[in-house]
Amino acid sequence: TRRSSDLAIATFTISKATQQIEANHKIARVRQTKRTKLNMEPTTIAASTAAVVVGSFFTWLYIDGAEDRKRGKANAEAEAQYQARLAERARLAYVEPKDYWSVEELAQYNGTNDDENGPILFAANGLVFNVWKGRNFYGPGCEYHIFAGRDATRLLAKSKLEEETEEEKSKPLNVAEKAALAGWMYTFESKYEVVGKLEGFDPKETSF
Repeated sequence: TRRSSDLAIATFTISKATQQIEANHKIARVRQTKRTKLNMEPTTIAASTAAVVVGSFFTWLYIDGAEDRKRGKANAEAEAQYQARLAERARLAYVEPKDYWSVEELAQYNGTNDDENGPILFAANGLVFNVWKGRNFYGPGCEYHIFAGRDATRLLAKSKLEEETEEEKSKPLNVAEKAALAGWMYTFESKYEVVGKLEGFDPKETSF
């Protein structure tokens, strides 16, 4: 009987121990699962965040690059149109260069004819210039129109925008006026086309 009682106690003890071991294993698995979640979730979140940031960055680059390409294309088209208009204006304003121009011939190119895109000529210091590029300065109604279609040498030297009096015409240019003319010539020769020389011009009138 005692042996039976001892066996029952031993069986009960083993059963309890087995249950405790299983419980401990279960707790360990739960804790391991929690640790895994705690360890993995920040990494997963960081990776997801990084993916979103990188994706947004490349999307921004693509959109920004597309805008740049669009602006570049528009600028190129505008430049091409401008160059085409400029070439057409040059064609319309072209005049055949020749060795010498008379004062009477210059008068035909003062910009007041029916062709508003035609050439505008004037002479300065013996050279004849086609100043069509400066139409806004030398065309009809513009500030320097008085120079167009004539020998403008003395007016340029004196920086006059009105006709000289007879007394002024009788006086030779002084050193300061000749220097002023030289400044004008530097501008004209670097900006406008020379189409010939003025017939009968005496270079002694403007030489130092």
